[in-house]
Amino acid sequence: MPIAQTDFTLTAKINAPADRAFELIADPAQGPRFFPTVVHADRTEQNGDEDVVRRWVLAGEQVRCWRSRRRLDRGAGRIAFTHLEPAGPVRSLSGEWTFKDEGDGNTLVELRHTIETEGGESALQEVVTATRTGAEGQLSRLTEVAEQYDILVGLEASYEASLVIKGSLADVYGYFEDSERWPERIPHCLSVTRSDPAPDVQIVEMDVRVPSGAIHTTKQVRVCLPGDRIVWRQLGGLPPLDQALYGYTSFTETPEGVLARAGQTELLKPLAVAKRGWSVGEAREHVAEVRGARNLDALRSVQEYLDRR
Repeated sequence: MPIAQTDFTLTAKINAPADRAFELIADPAQGPRFFPTVVHADRTEQNGDEDVVRRWVLAGEQVRCWRSRRRLDRGAGRIAFTHLEPAGPVRSLSGEWTFKDEGDGNTLVELRHTIETEGGESALQEVVTATRTGAEGQLSRLTEVAEQYDILVGLEASYEASLVIKGSLADVYGYFEDSERWPERIPHCLSVTRSDPAPDVQIVEMDVRVPSGAIHTTKQVRVCLPGDRIVWRQLGGLPPLDQALYGYTSFTETPEGVLARAGQTELLKPLAVAKRGWSVGEAREHVAEVRGARNLDALRSVQEYLDRR
């Protein structure tokens, strides 16, 4: 089968410090926080300046997971990466981020990719087009976030509810993993439609009753990490105050039972907050109180279900 290879480099000039731009790419936790296509990212290995990062990323209606081995050189402002076990027709995909301080608070960012595929030039160009489109979107969002970082951080509202549930880890995890049965289990969930586009990945559309009594349709993608946590990102039906919404439910065995934590982060819309006549601080308090309480209700429903069973 013919093999083809190419490389390309994209650049962006960012009006923000180089170390800020570097950390937005270096820290996996910043992916779901600021990049709308990232559902979840974590480190599975770390050894000095080298690590392996696993990401679940939205690509249209698909959810793709890949692992990258990286070498981080903060002094030189470089992050080299190589995708592990790339899916065909890709034989190899590697590259490098560079962050060059140009003075006056400006940074030149370069993102280089080297791609090798099977299937000749047509297969290569298809992969290059998809990779370039994703890279252009990533650079554009990096520019926006790095330049508006303080503003965006000020619009975040994060909260968590926790409860020790008397039951096995398998039962508590299974309660949340089996989303098709939520209408039987979670008080405010009325109906669910679910698809499973990849192993341990769910797309869930549901009708929920909001505190006002109205029925609201939401859509989210969920990544299920068995026995550990379920992370999710809202795709549709965002609350009126939000421009982004994501969260998790985590599970930890303790001598008293399973400690379950349900947390969310919302990125507020300044105009929507202003229309309510609130300050951002008041909006943060509102969503933490209302939706934090609903998270706690969902956790309590686990204990009620297990007690009835």
